[in-house]
Amino acid sequence: MPNETETAPAKLPVFRTIEDAFRALRPGWRRLILLILVILAIEIALDLLGAAGAPGPAPDAETAATPGMGIVLLRLVRLLVELLLSVNLLLLVARLVLFAEIPPLGGLFRWGPRQWRLLGLLLLIALVAGMPAIVGGFLSPFLGAFLALPEAVIAFLALYGLCWVWAAGWLASIVPIVASDGPAGVLDRAWRIAEGNRFRLMGIPLCILFGCMIAVGSAEIVTAFFNTELLPFRIPGAVFTTLLLEIVYVAYAAIGAAAYRRMTGAAPEQV
Repeated sequence: MPNETETAPAKLPVFRTIEDAFRALRPGWRRLILLILVILAIEIALDLLGAAGAPGPAPDAETAATPGMGIVLLRLVRLLVELLLSVNLLLLVARLVLFAEIPPLGGLFRWGPRQWRLLGLLLLIALVAGMPAIVGGFLSPFLGAFLALPEAVIAFLALYGLCWVWAAGWLASIVPIVASDGPAGVLDRAWRIAEGNRFRLMGIPLCILFGCMIAVGSAEIVTAFFNTELLPFRIPGAVFTTLLLEIVYVAYAAIGAAAYRRMTGAAPEQV
């Protein structure tokens, strides 16, 4: 049973926590790279299957063929596989940070109570995140004046995004709580553990977002170089997107686990 205190420190050192997270990843960085490459290879294989079965280009939009049922099912399978592999990757990274447990290669394909628990929480959070769009769809006939003002829409989206950046900070604790077999009421526990540090925890998603902006900008430069006529191939954007997402998952889970360990005041062997 975890031996953790419920009192959060007065101030969580965000940058030191990020440094702790990446330091904790060092023992297993080779295995993490291998896991990411395995995920990438699986998704590329599924993409190639989809491309092979996709209808050829049509001469005009009127005669363009719609995707068949097989292609639609394959796309759903790809999304499901990506979700399941990502859930396992999050848990493996959290256990590496919390327990210095080198992630096994087969861990990507295991499924048990931890995975079901985290998957249910992620789906619940996704449902809550999408609720404004669902409600807005029903209320759109009554929001004509509001939707006609670009400034109002931009302000609403900015406020909504800021709220989820704030939420993403303290929600980062749900992965280490599940990975360490914490008690029931994960969301409530994550909220209580983050008390006094919820705004500081916004530094986690903000730093990851800043890193993604740098990565995307660098990738555009590299892609522009490879897309010249000097080389007979192009870099698929989907491959880079998948790679970037997996790196984001690793960073988010690692920093969240390091923050969780600091806020609970537990040593790695006591988590």
